[in-house]
Amino acid sequence: MIPRKQSKYVKDAIFLSNTSLSDFLSCPKAYYLKNIYRDSRNNYRLQIASPYLSLGATVHDVIKWYLTSEDVPSLEGTEQKFHDLWGKYSGKRGGFIIPSDEEEFIKRGLKILENFVKNAKCLEKLAPPASFPKYPLLEDVILTGNMDFVGEMPDGSLHVADFKTGSKDEDSPLQLYIYTILSENYYGKPVKKASFWYLDREDAPKEAVLDNVEQNLKWLEDKARLVKEAWVENHWECIKGDELCHNCRDYQAIIDGKGEFMYSDHAFKKEVYFLPR
Repeated sequence: MIPRKQSKYVKDAIFLSNTSLSDFLSCPKAYYLKNIYRDSRNNYRLQIASPYLSLGATVHDVIKWYLTSEDVPSLEGTEQKFHDLWGKYSGKRGGFIIPSDEEEFIKRGLKILENFVKNAKCLEKLAPPASFPKYPLLEDVILTGNMDFVGEMPDGSLHVADFKTGSKDEDSPLQLYIYTILSENYYGKPVKKASFWYLDREDAPKEAVLDNVEQNLKWLEDKARLVKEAWVENHWECIKGDELCHNCRDYQAIIDGKGEFMYSDHAFKKEVYFLPR
């Protein structure tokens, strides 16, 4: 197991998740625009409505509801829950222009949930929920995340799983390393199994091989130093220079007033915009 650390309040701490770290490694300026820049009206971050994000968010919310329900929901009840939650993302709010495109994503979401409900019995007993557990990588750089599933194995160890709604396999198990570190630190138990469940085509989680968690923890600490250095120097350069990469162009367009405001997501403190393509 990793060495456990107590997370304490740190003023102006830098929080790193799998998503934000991936943003930084892809393009420091994109990381800044997506994770640091704040709307002057309410200090919220910016987000661009996307069909894939809408699908993923809805499916994950339905699965969380399913796993934490006192009684096992029926397929019909699960499908109704999906339709109820989808209203938040209908039309431009979810990144859709053409109704037929939205219908295709709805069908895809229902198919994914049908597969999940059919095979959910393969999952272990759900561990007590952990809301965004934290692990100090440095004194003021905190690793955090929101695990889709942490199960209790028969021998008392843990199984962490991430539910995937995309069509491609993950190139890297980084997310599972992060969830393993967070789970071991929070629960005080070893993680002996880590998996991705590709819900659109697999009937069970697909186990990944995590070679050396301690070595990857050291790697994360090294990356945390790079992020902190960029913060201290306020240096956020796009990998494409003044030309700007795809992500930087899109978020800069929102800042420049070229997007259409959709709604405020108060739960995650984000301002969601539709960006015409």
